Amino acid sequence: MTFAFTNLDEQRRIGGKLIVSLCWVMAVVVISARLGVHGSLLGLGAATLLVAGGATFARTIAGEGSSGRALTGVALMAQVSLLVAALSGHAWQIDMHMTYFAALAALVVYCDWIVIVAATATVAVHHLGLNFLLPALVFPGQGDLGRVVVHAVILVGEAAALIGVTASLNRMFALIDADRSKAEAAVNAAQAAQDLAEAARRSEEDGRAAFAQDQARAEQIRAQTVSMLGQALSRLADGDLTTRIDAEFGTEFSQIKLDFNAAAASLRKAMEAISAATGGIRAGSDEIAGASDDLSRRTETQAASLEQTAAALDEITATVKQGADGARRASVVVSSAKTDAQRAGEVVRDAVTAMGQIEQSSGQITQIIGVIDEIAFQTNLLALNAGVEAARAGDSGRGFAVVAQEVRALAQRSAEAAKQIKGLIATSSDQVRRGVDLVGDTGAALEGIVAKVAEMDGIIAAIAQSSQEQAGGLSQVNVAVNQMDQFTQQNAAMVEQATAAASALRGEAEELARRLALFRTGDASAKGAVRTPAVIQEARAPARAVVGGRGKF
Repeated sequence: MTFAFTNLDEQRRIGGKLIVSLCWVMAVVVISARLGVHGSLLGLGAATLLVAGGATFARTIAGEGSSGRALTGVALMAQVSLLVAALSGHAWQIDMHMTYFAALAALVVYCDWIVIVAATATVAVHHLGLNFLLPALVFPGQGDLGRVVVHAVILVGEAAALIGVTASLNRMFALIDADRSKAEAAVNAAQAAQDLAEAARRSEEDGRAAFAQDQARAEQIRAQTVSMLGQALSRLADGDLTTRIDAEFGTEFSQIKLDFNAAAASLRKAMEAISAATGGIRAGSDEIAGASDDLSRRTETQAASLEQTAAALDEITATVKQGADGARRASVVVSSAKTDAQRAGEVVRDAVTAMGQIEQSSGQITQIIGVIDEIAFQTNLLALNAGVEAARAGDSGRGFAVVAQEVRALAQRSAEAAKQIKGLIATSSDQVRRGVDLVGDTGAALEGIVAKVAEMDGIIAAIAQSSQEQAGGLSQVNVAVNQMDQFTQQNAAMVEQATAAASALRGEAEELARRLALFRTGDASAKGAVRTPAVIQEARAPARAVVGGRGKF
């Protein structure tokens, strides 16, 4: 589909129709998208139809002026914002942000930097405002000021590039209009000269035969002039901007030659400037595309590394949590052991007390045995005295002597028994004393064990608390790394969008360079441009029509 226009105003008029039509197409797309996600259609449907109608009304009222163009550009960006809002909550909502860049590129058809600035400001106000008020209408999930800043940087970069292209196109149109005016003036001058020559020829035919030879020579000069001018204009129409008229014209046609050469030189300089600017745009687009590709690769690598780090942190967090649980259980076990050790210490202290009481009882028994031993000694002494007295008594005391002997024997046996019991009591006392010492040592050891267990209980409790804090800290780090992983994935998607926009801009720059390659300017830097016969034949008719002021551009 082609559109015929002869100047910048005509292009803006046709571009305005396209932008308004695109607003209505976007209205249909917004309604279809809202129906596709099964959302409420009333508010968004009315809003998108109102915006499309407002664009039509603005173009009708404001006409082809800069304000009308700016309003239709703002309406187009509003339709894109409504499309993003229509897909709220859907996975494609973030992808629809690429439509902003496509719509902004479409506004270049106006060749008006005010329109691009107004559209960019509309998107900026929309993102900043709704990011805090209604973030779900801009991004999936919650608002994100960092993402808004990244979008703003990319959008401003594209707007700056598009403004540069718009300025170059405006200069190109201005130069072409000026050169076309000069060429038309040269043609009109040639036509006037032809009319003058014809008038002179008729005057000579009416009665001035004396000037017949001069008239013939003038006719020949005129014919040569027209022929050479026609050939030069034909070469100029074919795109050869190095064309010059070097042949000598008559005095009356010398100004035509000068005007034509000046117009061709001016047009050549304009095309050379445009070609240089196009080369700069293409180089910049290539650099942006290369940088975007490099950034995309680095972002993907960073996303993979963050994903691996998040997985490792998950495992470390689980391990630390298990260690914390084990430390907590060990603390409980050590606390129980401490309680048991304290209880065992109390039992040992009771045993030491009982051994002391046994030792006291042994001492009392030893005292009683001493009394019994003393009684036996006294009894033995009494029995001995009784035997002596019985011997003195003779036969009358013999029975008493027998009794005294038996008593003595009994006293001796009692003394021996008391002596044996005393030895056993002494041995038992030594063993009890040794047992008391052992039990005391055992109590001291148990008290040391209780102290060590208490100290161990404190250490394990501190370890358990530290493990809990480490587990909590690792959980927070894990959450932060997961968020970084999510943000990196989103940044990778945005880099892909920027790469796509840079590729589109590079394609447009290459297309502009291909169109400029149709013109031969004689510049050495333009020798690398490809000028195939098919391309030249394709552009020959439009180029000639521009010179005549009636064709397509």
